[in-house]
Amino acid sequence: MGLPGRSEIVIIGGGVVGVSVAYHLAQRGKTDVTVVERRSLTEGSTWHAAGLVGQLRSSSSLTQLMQKSVQTYQTLESATGYATGWHGVGGLRVASSPQRWEELQRVYTQGKSYGFDIHLVDPAEAKRIFPLLNTDGVHGATWTPTDGYVDPSQLTFSFAAGARAAGVRIVQQCRVTGVERTGRRVTALLTDQGRIECDVVVNATGMWGAETARLAGVDVAVNAVEHQYVVTEKFGDLPADLPTFRDPDARFYLKPEAGALVVGGWEEGTRACWRTIPRDLGPELFTPDHDRFEGIAEGAANRLPAFGDMGIRTWVNGPIPFSPDAEPLMGLTEDLDNFFQCCGFSAGIAAAGGAGDAMANWIVDGDPGLDLWHFDVRRFGGPQNVPTVLDLASVQAYGHYYSIAFPNRAANPPRGQRRSAIYDRLHQRGAVFGAKFGYERANWFDPDNTGTEEVPTFGRSNAWEYIAAEHHAVRTGVGIVDQSSFSKFEVRGAGALALLQRVAGADMDTAVGKVVYTQLLNVRGGIEADVTITRLAPDLFYLVTGSGFGRHDVTFLLQNAPTDGSVVIIDVTSAYGVLNVCGPKSRELLTAVSTDSFTGAYMTARRTDVGWAPVLALRTTYVGELGWELHIASEYVLDVYDKLMEAGARHGLRDVGYRAVESLRLEKQYLAWAADLRADNNPFEVGLAARVKIDKPALLAGPALRAIAATGPRQQLHWFRTDADVVMHGGEMLVHIPTDTRASVRSAGYGHTIGTTSFSAYLPTGVNAGEFEVEVMNVRYPAAMLNGPLYDPAGARVRL
Repeated sequence: MGLPGRSEIVIIGGGVVGVSVAYHLAQRGKTDVTVVERRSLTEGSTWHAAGLVGQLRSSSSLTQLMQKSVQTYQTLESATGYATGWHGVGGLRVASSPQRWEELQRVYTQGKSYGFDIHLVDPAEAKRIFPLLNTDGVHGATWTPTDGYVDPSQLTFSFAAGARAAGVRIVQQCRVTGVERTGRRVTALLTDQGRIECDVVVNATGMWGAETARLAGVDVAVNAVEHQYVVTEKFGDLPADLPTFRDPDARFYLKPEAGALVVGGWEEGTRACWRTIPRDLGPELFTPDHDRFEGIAEGAANRLPAFGDMGIRTWVNGPIPFSPDAEPLMGLTEDLDNFFQCCGFSAGIAAAGGAGDAMANWIVDGDPGLDLWHFDVRRFGGPQNVPTVLDLASVQAYGHYYSIAFPNRAANPPRGQRRSAIYDRLHQRGAVFGAKFGYERANWFDPDNTGTEEVPTFGRSNAWEYIAAEHHAVRTGVGIVDQSSFSKFEVRGAGALALLQRVAGADMDTAVGKVVYTQLLNVRGGIEADVTITRLAPDLFYLVTGSGFGRHDVTFLLQNAPTDGSVVIIDVTSAYGVLNVCGPKSRELLTAVSTDSFTGAYMTARRTDVGWAPVLALRTTYVGELGWELHIASEYVLDVYDKLMEAGARHGLRDVGYRAVESLRLEKQYLAWAADLRADNNPFEVGLAARVKIDKPALLAGPALRAIAATGPRQQLHWFRTDADVVMHGGEMLVHIPTDTRASVRSAGYGHTIGTTSFSAYLPTGVNAGEFEVEVMNVRYPAAMLNGPLYDPAGARVRL
């Protein structure tokens, strides 16, 4: 089929993800769709994919996406008439260490909280399910009956058959060579078969994702790394209907294949394949790296002795797409409004069905139908797009793919890429750093500076006592937090106020010097961002958001901003450091190093001086105490910090890290975006309705919010406590005993002032009283619903 001169939607890439998007668009009634593939279908990384399909992920929405894949694969053959090779044989994952067993028990509880069909089994039951298993050293396993495997090529051609039958064009041997764009929209693609005009473009080019995006002037963080697996000789005694199998401690996975086994894994020492992928790359493989595979082979032979007796029939060492966190890239960037990314799937076979459905919903409805922040292309940006950083990050993510997901595990390299002006000072003072969006941030401090490293654990680590001390310093004295990694933007121009009135829930037509805590709301009333915005002048606003949310939030602003030049949005993150001085003695400390009395009202801003520096002081808090965020031009930050530390000695000033901040905010029930609230939550659900002026004429979310107000929200965010001696991190299961209603815990942690663990969870509207329990690692503990924060419920402390 030849290339048409125009198509409403063009999908670049004929792998399993691209044709799934085409198929699902056709199912939604969009048939003026063209798939362009540079060679033949599947000839990227699809053809040599292993084909395992697992479903349980770290959030309910991602799990739903994977479940959608399975639902699609179960019925696709009957819908298209083309075989998929789907085998719903289930999946077994074993724990070969005590720490892994704890992780699996937590994963099991998390899965149950989503309503997912998952089971814990002992070693004997695991062997019954998978007879080849050597149970020596196995502590237990999870069993997922609905997992399975599929033939990647057959699946792709089945999607293609269904798409073609609905009228979708698939043009092969057609390379995209250029992109035409006008303003914020792609208008046409240039190919070696000609030019095609379009309204929407989807980049589904897998490991070519970054190269394709660059044709349109867009940066996305994906490249190619080597991945190996082997196919054994046929084995006569192989049991029928073996499930898929994973032993993450031994770093390997397995699936049966026509009387043989496919065995692969995620080993240390893979390599990024190319800086630029060879132009004419076809269905070709690399030379096997036997040394690199040796550890996987040994682990597999130990856990499955029969594997050691099987010969190797086929050895696959091929390129696969990988991102800095091993998850795919989906959605729109800040650059273009009609150029969707859907690439970088290291587990593309498992995700293709759900991703195709979500992308079709996104294009047709303007919304994917579920929260996809963990897959969002905007979770990466400039720091990760540096080629050498991307190479190292993707290789590290590959090597840690099966690492135990300790909540306090150290971030993978590369480290030290972005550092605040006081990084060296904090390091000298015993900071133990984590990383966010490439930025080194102090998690906690060892004041004795003994070089202590935190021990990874699901329980209370060796950092516990230090975090508690930092927490108490803020509650009783004064602390200082380096929050320079905040993403910061100036929104300026004659149209700035109108833009913010359109997207922000609060009334932004405030006095100059007013700090407003507000949410940015989409057309469905969903919360796209949770920010503070300060009016610095009639046509100048200063927006502050989380370290990793800047690219996400500014994209939403730009998508709704006028294109007539009346609004200019400037990223000033690197221009300003932020020192948060907080605690009941914070005013006393600041007045000692300033000519100012620091008596301004809560949620106001003032330009003032601290030490020898001009600063913008925002009287706001995320810890529930009197305090100021000092926004300081970067070149002054070190001197300001030194002068504060010198003057603060008599006040007991203490360095404070982000772990203590988390403990402090949980005691106050302060919300965190991506945890307590997301794009699929609205202000009525999270208790923020009073902060939204739903009758603002220009409010984008106004009609949706007024409809919700009329009918009431379907669910509510509630806060709970448990006095049990148990460590919670989020993802546990809350149970309302009278109705057996179950919910997944969003945020959780111990409050060192209130002396108990508090946590949040959504429950259906009307379930707001009665007896509750929280389940952690398959054990239930009493829990109680709270009517407000256990610490300073009236908020008097922040207004001292």
